[in-house]
Amino acid sequence: MPHDGTISFRPLAASDLELMGRWLAAPHVAVWWERADKQVEQMRSHLDDPTVSPFVVLLDDVPIGYIQLCDLDGERDREPALAGQPAGTFGIDQFIGPAEMIGKGLGTRLVSAMAERALNNDAKRVLVDPHPDNAAAIRAYEKAGFVRLGTFSMTGGPALLMARDP
Repeated sequence: MPHDGTISFRPLAASDLELMGRWLAAPHVAVWWERADKQVEQMRSHLDDPTVSPFVVLLDDVPIGYIQLCDLDGERDREPALAGQPAGTFGIDQFIGPAEMIGKGLGTRLVSAMAERALNNDAKRVLVDPHPDNAAAIRAYEKAGFVRLGTFSMTGGPALLMARDP
């Protein structure tokens, strides 16, 4: 059942990290993301990293999730799966925090909104890399216009690389 309302983003702040930690520890998030404490520290480091833009996802100005947009141009040497991607490729990672918000079509909406934002700002391609077993995420990405490129072994484990082009 889709959830009406306005999706928007605001930059992640240090004051948001406690909430992010609680959400990351929730079973529906933790199954796909590494240890919450490790992720929160990475989020903290992204606050000052010019290659990563972390955001809180808002639904009608209420926080419901996290999304980050990463410039992948510097990652090709570390991630062989990214070889051959065009310059100006960005990656999106995200989750919906409150369990009661899952299954309402919000994942598709928030990923689509961030992909459009990146592509409207001269990104050449936007990638997502769900675990191949994460069927709900894969469906959401396909609904958001992403196409499957193939399954790869990446630093974080197996991933289905999916792309959306302008």
